[in-house]
Amino acid sequence: MILLPFLGLSLLYKSPLLHYWNKPKWNEMIHFPLTWSGFHQVKIKYFLLIALAINIVTFTPFMIRNGWGFIQDIWLVAIIFSITNAVFEEFIWRGVLLSRFSEQLGDKWAVIITSLGFGLQHYSLGFSWAMCITFSIGGFFYGGVTVQSKSIIPALIWHITFNFLMVFSGLIISNV
Repeated sequence: MILLPFLGLSLLYKSPLLHYWNKPKWNEMIHFPLTWSGFHQVKIKYFLLIALAINIVTFTPFMIRNGWGFIQDIWLVAIIFSITNAVFEEFIWRGVLLSRFSEQLGDKWAVIITSLGFGLQHYSLGFSWAMCITFSIGGFFYGGVTVQSKSIIPALIWHITFNFLMVFSGLIISNV
């Protein structure tokens, strides 16, 4: 339902619903820690690899704790949830909403607002405030990577991987 007004406006003004449904510009630079400024800059493709590696290292102890049997029991749930959830959330938050807010407010404010909304959305799903703050921070990086690469694809790859790790660590199963 949240997308219907945006679809209507898109049709009315004959503008695309999503500005970020392009081939990623993998060689564009992103800064750390604030995507536009920071003490370090790296190409998007390397940033994504580093982010994925950090996420994997962070979740590995929890996956080991749960054991191989747990992963074998939930692999189908992990595939269905990870892909479906990431596609819908990225389409809504970094696709449509980030596109519209960027037009009206500029990229930085659009990333901040969609990140806060992304975190708050997870509160309505039953996650703790601490987790929602973490999701907002993640949303900030997803948004930054989307704006800097001019594509939703890097954020989608990262989000799918993150969802797999959350399911395999038991974080999602315990909250569903």
